[in-house]
Amino acid sequence: MKRAVVLGSIAVAAGLVLVAQQRIERPGYEVRSVLPRETSPAQYRQVDQIELQTLADQGWELVAVVPYIYKNEERGTPDLAPRPMVTQTYPAYFFKRPKLAR
Repeated sequence: MKRAVVLGSIAVAAGLVLVAQQRIERPGYEVRSVLPRETSPAQYRQVDQIELQTLADQGWELVAVVPYIYKNEERGTPDLAPRPMVTQTYPAYFFKRPKLAR
């Protein structure tokens, strides 16, 4: 009889723990990336700074900026040999914010 009471109490306690864990809300995060846009084949446009500021105003936190596209172009006139190379970098921006409660 005592064994049944002890096992029943443990089962009830375990059930209460499971219910309590389900009710605890873990906020988690939403993530968002902002990438440079391809305007035409092999032509890119940098991310607009106004767009980045708008995201910051909406509560998005900047967590990383990484080079996303490297573009090498020859510059100068064709009579220069070898033509000098110019490297352009287009960064990608990554944001996070806490998930909104539902």
